[in-house]
Amino acid sequence: MTIIAKGAEMNGSMDVEGNVRVDGTVHGDVRATEGVEVGKTGRIFGSSIESKTAVIHGYVESHLIVSQHILLGGKSTLVGDLNTKTLVIEEGAVFHGNSAMMDEPAGSDRANKANQANQANQASQADRVDDGNGGDSAASGASGAGGPGESGGSDESKYPYGR
Repeated sequence: MTIIAKGAEMNGSMDVEGNVRVDGTVHGDVRATEGVEVGKTGRIFGSSIESKTAVIHGYVESHLIVSQHILLGGKSTLVGDLNTKTLVIEEGAVFHGNSAMMDEPAGSDRANKANQANQANQASQADRVDDGNGGDSAASGASGAGGPGESGGSDESKYPYGR
């Protein structure tokens, strides 16, 4: 296990075989083949953290890509997006970012294809909701049902489940 002790400060990216524990400060990316643990006094400022597992009890500003499990402890702060298979956020934790649940490790062809399909699906849904008229059907002159007591040309009741 690699340890960045309390009071220590490291500048630059690190690649670790196995686990890494950060109780000091790291300015840079962190990659570990097994796990990353950030203690209560630990701080990481980087563009990405990659590992199989992550346990955060300190402060992290980074994008997390964790293939198995992330735990955000009750006194932790995470500012950044995360991708993982399993996420646990304890009461009191602060999380500012977006999360995405994945079945495949990030960077795999299957995960990339799933992400592209999801983005295409979201764009398609946005087009259907917008329907090409700026999202405001009333502004385009389209109208829904007729006035009071009118069914708008439909034989269905205005109250489908009764009054």
